[in-house]
Amino acid sequence: MTAVLEICLFGGAEIRRGDTPISGFVSSKAPALLAYLSVTARPHQRDALAALLWGEMTDADAKNNLRQTLSNLRKLLEPYLLITRDAVQLDTAVPHSLDIAQFENHLHRARSAAPPARSAALQQAAALYRGDFLAGFYVRDAPEFEEWMLAQRARYRELALHTLHALAEHHLSRGEYGRAIDSATRLLALDAWREEAHRQLMIALARSGQRRAA
Repeated sequence: MTAVLEICLFGGAEIRRGDTPISGFVSSKAPALLAYLSVTARPHQRDALAALLWGEMTDADAKNNLRQTLSNLRKLLEPYLLITRDAVQLDTAVPHSLDIAQFENHLHRARSAAPPARSAALQQAAALYRGDFLAGFYVRDAPEFEEWMLAQRARYRELALHTLHALAEHHLSRGEYGRAIDSATRLLALDAWREEAHRQLMIALARSGQRRAA
């Protein structure tokens, strides 16, 4: 049986097969390419991928670097990639998990769920958000990839902030002040200037008897 490929992109980049971390990437652009294929979840033309990660090079050098990187990924990640002469994609038919996709699935469930199930889905989403998208990850001389990465980082951070805000409100409404404090504290760790989060924290502290802290 093929071990499940686990791709975790919140808080950095961690790629495992089963319980074993995958190493031996030829450069940081190899996991960057895997992250891009995983998040976009569709085929990409080779020329577009070469421009994404090696846009500062000549076309010939960019395509050569892409070939070397794909060869490296093929060795490390067989059979998770579908690579043809023209296009590359992650093979979603092979068992794998992606924390980004799980996070969004939980949020999607929360939108249409009744209050108890909604809270559970939000809590599951919040637990997956271990830090910013590809936090601390750097790829040299790839401005197009960096622009994409920063846009994804901002998007997921905003989703996490809304999730923690909703959880804090839910716990306040149920008198679960300890949990409300935890959610508001996590929110403020991500964005210390959110006035609404300060209000939630102050209310939770006051109602739990911690008036001096409030």
